[in-house]
Amino acid sequence: MKLITCCSFKGGAGKTTALMGLCSALAMEGKTIALFEADENRPLTRWKENAVTRNTWDSRCEVFTADDLPLLEKAYDEAEARKFDYALADTHGGSSELNNTIIASSNFLLVPTMLTPLDVDEALATYRYIIELLLSENLVIPTAILQQRVPIGRLTTSQRKVSDMLTALPLTKQPMFERDAFAAMKDRGMLHLSLRNARVDPGMRLMLRNLDAAMEDLRLLSRFMHEALGQ
Repeated sequence: MKLITCCSFKGGAGKTTALMGLCSALAMEGKTIALFEADENRPLTRWKENAVTRNTWDSRCEVFTADDLPLLEKAYDEAEARKFDYALADTHGGSSELNNTIIASSNFLLVPTMLTPLDVDEALATYRYIIELLLSENLVIPTAILQQRVPIGRLTTSQRKVSDMLTALPLTKQPMFERDAFAAMKDRGMLHLSLRNARVDPGMRLMLRNLDAAMEDLRLLSRFMHEALGQ
């Protein structure tokens, strides 16, 4: 089982959205996914509840509470015993022993950020913290910055400057663009199943193009992750 972790010290950076999207991409590939919820606000639990009511939850996925070390260890052992292909961890804000354990146990680390100076400052602080932790533990774990809510059209001057700042760091090949489909995932459930439902519901026909484009973004993100893992 490969552990993939979305890290950010700042709330609202998009780490849960990135995790939900990556989960949908992996489920669409037929993988089984354990979701480790270390965020005490329980966004993944609410996501599942909303998805179940809309018939957009994939049974290959399961949420495990992991907001303290004993619960994390229990969740990991159970997911391993059930032979999940992947575990995706949603960390809580700030530094902690729990976050350090998740980071050090991961196979791939994703640091999401939006293109604002404040968000990028926080992403850089998170990235620096991760690198220092890995060096102290003598670990080498692939880590990448994921640009979130990137405008589909031209960037503003401020966004371009911020984006240029990130080019010195390892970036995913594909950002997550500013799409309604991503913003709505928390309420609508898993994106690949929302897309499946839209294909057979005439009332959702106008959403198909947006959903298809969002799903392609996620397929490219998943491909990048597989390459980073040497798969």
